[in-house]
Formats: sequence, C-alpha cells, structure tokens
Amino acid sequence: MIVVYAIAKDPAANAGPAETVVRSILDPAEPIPLGAVWIDMIEPTAGEDRKVQDFVGAAVPSKADPDYTEPPEAQYAEDGVRYMSASVVSEPDDTPDVVGVTFVVAPSTLVTVRYHRVDSFELFGRKLAKASGKTLFPDALAVGLINTVLNMSARSLGKAGQSLDAIASTVFRARGDQGQRSRIYFETLNALGREDERISNLRESMASLERVLLFLTADGRADNAPKAVRGATKAALRDLQALEEDASFKAQKVQFLLDATLGLINLAQNDIIKLFSVLAVIFMPPTVIASIYGMNFKAMPELEWTFGYPMALALMVLAAVVPYLFFRWKRWL
Repeated sequence: MIVVYAIAKDPAANAGPAETVVRSILDPAEPIPLGAVWIDMIEPTAGEDRKVQDFVGAAVPSKADPDYTEPPEAQYAEDGVRYMSASVVSEPDDTPDVVGVTFVVAPSTLVTVRYHRVDSFELFGRKLAKASGKTLFPDALAVGLINTVLNMSARSLGKAGQSLDAIASTVFRARGDQGQRSRIYFETLNALGREDERISNLRESMASLERVLLFLTADGRADNAPKAVRGATKAALRDLQALEEDASFKAQKVQFLLDATLGLINLAQNDIIKLFSVLAVIFMPPTVIASIYGMNFKAMPELEWTFGYPMALALMVLAAVVPYLFFRWKRWL
C-alpha cells in the first residue's frame, strides 16, 4: 500500500491561491501526483516499489525488490539521495514492539518503507494533512516525523514513570498475611518485567533515531537545507538526548525496585525459615526427655514411681515453654 501526502491547491480557498497537503491512498494503477512530498510505503508490492523508484529517480530498498539485500551501512548517501535505517516503536502506549523503518530522503520527496503499523506515523500524517500550503523540505518532514515518534515516546516514558511510582507504593506498603504479600510480590515482578521491556524498547528506538539525526546534521546534511531545518534537527537531537537520560533514570528505578522486591521476598522467606528453626529448638528438649524415658532400662526409678508419668509430661512442657519465653524475651519472635 502506498499512502501519498501531496501539496495541492485548495479549491475551497476564498481569496488567492492557497495550497494544502492532501492525503490519499493510491490505487495500483493510479500515478503518484507531482506534488508528493511524503510517500509512505506500507508492505509494498514489486509494482508499487517500481512506481516509487520511477517517481523519485532513485532506488528504494524494499523486500518487494527481487534484488533486495540488507544495506552494508545503516546510514549512507548515494547520488544525492540519503538512505537511513532506524528502529521505531510501534505502539508506545502499550508494551511497544520495535520495528524497522527505512527513510529515503530524495531532493524533493521523503519516502518511508515499513512493514508494520506505527502509531506515530499515522499521527504525523494527520498533522501533515492539516498543514498550511507551503514548500515542505524533505529533511523537515523527516525531522518532524522523528519528533512525533519522540513525543509519543516521551508520553510512554511518562506513563512508565507513573506505573513505577504505583509499583513502589504497592511493594513498600504491602500489608496482610504471608499469602497476600506473596501475591503482591508476584504481581510486582510481572509489572516490573513489563515496564522493563517497555523502557528497553524505547531506549533501543531512541539510540537508532539518534544515529539518524546525527547523520542528518553531519554527513547526510543537505547543502540546500534551510537554516530553520538545521536548527530543528539540532533541537530534536537535544530533545532525544534528554529523553535518553530520562529513560536511563527509569531503567535504574526498575532495577532498584526489582532488587527491593527480591530483598523483601528473601526477608519473608527468612521469617519462615526462622519460624521453623525456633519450633525445632522448642521441641528439641521435650524430644530428649521423651527419648530418655522411652529407653525402658530396668534401673530407672521413675518407671516404678506413681507420679513418674505426670512428672515426665511436666518436664517436657517446661522444656518447651522455657525456650519459647527466652526467645520472646530476646525478641527473636
């Protein structure tokens, strides 16, 4: 499928020639309009790939091309056309998957090739369709698209921070019996795993987009790029680096909460082991007394004594109570 965003005159304009960006999904036999500024190729066929290549006058790497091979470099320029491969997150609101996108920046048109749904592309397309009619530089479109990805990533990082705060409040204020706390710790570990996956995927996407922006500000910078576009590229790079620091902080918080949760689980398990150890110590003296009087030697005066049995029971109770009271006095229980 080919989605084209092209500059066209607005017939509804009241005064003067006005232009707007029109979004259209091309039919297989429909040509690409001359005013196309962004061509978004979604799972393109071989025919669609040839159509776009003929329009931009340069190769467009896609899996539909029989001669398609992975490029030797993630970012490179060839005959005035810049090729950049990046990883972006598909749906930042949920646990995002990282998908590959190819940016082809031609002199007058931006081409993107992707094989998965990417919410930020759809959002940028809606914003672009509302843009006022003006010459849209391909580099500006690429930076605007990356900015949209970063804005959605920032929102996803914000939600991750809220989730981590809720997890911290839950795990450090866990109340109830051992079973309830165990269930809380189990749910906490699952939640931390999801947030770690979300943050890891966002960081992978940011690292990939940082390389794209660095390429656009250095080796891949267009000679005729307006000053405003160069400034926007540098601003996007600064925003991305700030987001990377935020993502690193949240990754450290995930690790801290994971260590704290595992520590609390170990403490709970130590309490259980301590309880069993104390019970073993409490019942050890009665067991010794019972073992002694269970040997049935002939020369044991207590066996002939009327109060021998009650005395043995009293000794066993006393031998159990004394250690228990001692442990309570020492506050080991």
